[in-house]
Amino acid sequence: MSSPAASEPRDAPPGTTARCRNCGAALSGRFCANCGQSADVHVASTPELIHEALEGITHSDSRLWRTLRLLWFKPGKLTQEFVAGRRAAYLPPFRLYLVLSVIFFLVASFSHPQANVVELKDGKTRVVTSEASCNDIQFELFGNHDWEQRLRHGCAATVRDRGAGLLHIAVGAAPKAMFVFLPLIAFLHMLLYWRPRYRYAEHLLFFTHVQAFFFSVMALVVLLGNAADAWPRVEGATAIAGPILLCTLPLYGVVAIKRVFNRSWLRTLLKACALFAVYMAVLALTLAGVFLYSVLQL
Repeated sequence: MSSPAASEPRDAPPGTTARCRNCGAALSGRFCANCGQSADVHVASTPELIHEALEGITHSDSRLWRTLRLLWFKPGKLTQEFVAGRRAAYLPPFRLYLVLSVIFFLVASFSHPQANVVELKDGKTRVVTSEASCNDIQFELFGNHDWEQRLRHGCAATVRDRGAGLLHIAVGAAPKAMFVFLPLIAFLHMLLYWRPRYRYAEHLLFFTHVQAFFFSVMALVVLLGNAADAWPRVEGATAIAGPILLCTLPLYGVVAIKRVFNRSWLRTLLKACALFAVYMAVLALTLAGVFLYSVLQL
C-alpha cells in the first residue's frame, strides 16, 4: 500500500498555478527559481534510490574524481583554482576534507593495534603488564589528586584490554581535535608569509586541501597494514609501500607551498622546514591532548 505522500498528485489542478512544496513560490519549470528544489518531489521507489546512490558515488557531479585527481597529482593546484574563482568543477574544500577525514577515521576504527602502558623510570622504560603495577607508577599531573586517580584507572583499563578502549575513544576524539589543529596551523603558517601578506582564508584553504591529502595517504597506509595482518604473503610489499607513501607527505607539502605561494625553491625549502617543525610540534601537542582526554574517559 502506497503512502499518502506518494499518492499526492505532482501537478497542480487545471487552472491553478503549481507551487513549490518547499517554499511555496510559483513554479515555472523543473526547479523552483526561489529555493532551487526540484518540482518533482514524489517519494522515490527502491530502484530510483539505488540509481541515485550509484550516481552519487560514481559521479558526484563528476566533481569528486576531478577533485581527487587534482588533489593527488598536482599539489597546490586545487587551492590555486579556488583562489582564482574556478570552483564549480570541484568539490567544496571543507566537504572534501570531511569526506576524506571520515574515511580515514573509519578505516582507523576498524584496525586493531595493541597498545601497551610504558613506564619511564631512572632513564629506563618497562612495559606495564599487570593492573596492580599501575598503582606503582607516579602520575604527576599539575598536582591534581583526582586526575592522578583517574590516570591510574585509565592505566589499569588499558592494561586490561591491551588499549582497545583507549584507541576507540582516541579515534572518536581526534576529528574534533583536528578542527582546532587546522585553523591554528594555518594561522602560524600565515606568520611565515607576512610580506607579501596573504589573507588568513587562503592559508586555511591551503591547509584544508593539504590535510585532506594527508588523510587519504594515511588511510592507504592503515589499509596496507591491515592487509599485511590479514594476508601475510603481501607483508613484504606493504612494508615497502607504506614508507614510500609516508615519504610523499613532506614532498607533497614542499611542492604545494612552491606552487601556491610562488617563492624561490630556496625560500620555499627554508619555510617548509620551519613549517614542518611547527606542524610536528602542534600535532604532537594535539595528539597528547587527545591521548590525555582518552585516558581520563576510561
